[in-house]
Amino acid sequence: MNSTAGYRPGIHAVAVFAAAFTLPLLYVGGSVTTYRVGMAVPDWPTTFQENMFLYDFWNAPFGVRVEHIHRLYGAAVGLATILLAGCLLAFEPRRWMKGLGVLALAMVIAQGVLGGLRVTRVSTLLAAVHGCTGQAFFGLLVALCVFTGRDWSTQAARREDPGHLRGLSALALGLVYAQILVGGWLRHFATPWSLWLHSALAAVVWINSAWLGLRVHLRRGAAARLVGSSRLLLAAVTVQILLGISALVLLWPLDGTARPVPLVQSVIRTGHQTNAAILFAASIVLTLRSFRHLAGAVTPAGSRPEDRPVGRPEPAALDWEAVA
Repeated sequence: MNSTAGYRPGIHAVAVFAAAFTLPLLYVGGSVTTYRVGMAVPDWPTTFQENMFLYDFWNAPFGVRVEHIHRLYGAAVGLATILLAGCLLAFEPRRWMKGLGVLALAMVIAQGVLGGLRVTRVSTLLAAVHGCTGQAFFGLLVALCVFTGRDWSTQAARREDPGHLRGLSALALGLVYAQILVGGWLRHFATPWSLWLHSALAAVVWINSAWLGLRVHLRRGAAARLVGSSRLLLAAVTVQILLGISALVLLWPLDGTARPVPLVQSVIRTGHQTNAAILFAASIVLTLRSFRHLAGAVTPAGSRPEDRPVGRPEPAALDWEAVA
């Protein structure tokens, strides 16, 4: 039996808008790191002691424009999150969804404060944390899109999971976010160990994604809801590796020498970070849908009570001594 009585298209549309609106912010924030202009504006929450929203940044130097646009866009994402949280609190009947709306609002506020502390404390470590938590915030918005979607509101029977797709999906999600953390370490500190670990983990993520995609394809009859997100996962991780290799070639040799950042290099390096968010989103959707539509371990046929014929008693144990 399928029912979508709990589906609220208005709330889902707001969630999709908030997530889609947040994705470009990750690119803008990544551009701040790529151009190394995180300290172009040395104060916060003001901009050169002026009101942030009234500052004339169009006539400012390039680095100031990039950082200031990042701040303004972050404020706009904050407004979108307020709208989403308000809709969930007002119209969403599920209490745990209201809680996630409040969590999203708390995260976007904390993200703004974290970005400000990065400036006031002149901390590269906080800049790296700010980038990783920004990805986590985007992941929460993607999860809210899934939870408010028609698919999550449909009451459908869960199928068995003979391919262990739930476990592989959860593993993919964990590996992708671990790669995001290592990538943040690499972008902000660029140590040899971070480069080698990032490269090795990229290979592990691709192998796991390819294996997962193959298993979903082979079981597409029972896992039809996972096909699209598994394909997006594999496509995104392939693009991610290609962008990563391109960025490495453009940055070579990695001798720590400061160099100008051409436009092509900026697009590739920042696109690499932004595509990681798309990869992260695909792994979240895949994991949530796998746990939504698939059950746990396979139970042998005939061993469950519902598999036995109605009205027929269970077979009694054979008394071998009586037979003898």
